[in-house]
Amino acid sequence: MKKLFLFFDLGQTLLDESKFINFFDQKLLELINGFGGRIDWRNYITLRNNIIKNRMIGNGGLEELITNITRLILPKGYDKIIIKKINPFISYGKRELFCLNNGAKKVIETLSNYCELGIISNQTEEALEPLIKANLLSLFRRIFIPSKIKMNKPDEKLFLNAIEWSGFPVSKCLMIGDRLDVDIFPANKIGMKTIRIIDSIFNLQSPINKYEIPTYTVKKLDEIPIIIKDIL
Repeated sequence: MKKLFLFFDLGQTLLDESKFINFFDQKLLELINGFGGRIDWRNYITLRNNIIKNRMIGNGGLEELITNITRLILPKGYDKIIIKKINPFISYGKRELFCLNNGAKKVIETLSNYCELGIISNQTEEALEPLIKANLLSLFRRIFIPSKIKMNKPDEKLFLNAIEWSGFPVSKCLMIGDRLDVDIFPANKIGMKTIRIIDSIFNLQSPINKYEIPTYTVKKLDEIPIIIKDIL
């Protein structure tokens, strides 16, 4: 009988988004400068990183990031125009540039031998494709994504529903993700153990309250089986 239930985030946890992020940054910078912005690559990256570090996107994702970057460079109103123009590139990037994180296949297959697995993510269904192509999706008992459940992280109800569905006590459930605000905070708050992966652009985040302090921190996905065996 399996003794733990592990819930994984998708983006920058199970998935390698580095090529997508680079593609997104280039397209956004190109659009901003096309509408009169005068910012080079180095200053753009500094601005983007400061927005992430200072929590200016709140709990949001790419759209809020685009809005904040654009409003700091261009006059009011251009953010909506740029979001409309960049959305097709984002869809293309998610389809073509998302791939499994290094070592993800081995980690998933190993953990599935002695743990139940699930996914809690704010990603779209497109992000599941790398798991489907690698014949790994069937190893996850339940997928919690917005298109299926109409809730987003960090809503505590989402995590409570996932725990209830799992049939495991909350003390035997772990959340594994890269963001302190949407992965670690809500999971810690309801009593789950948490593992933070810092191989992500969200490694810029620092805890701002006790619930954002992960139970464990790892640099790479392949460190997780060692932690899980110690817990068992």
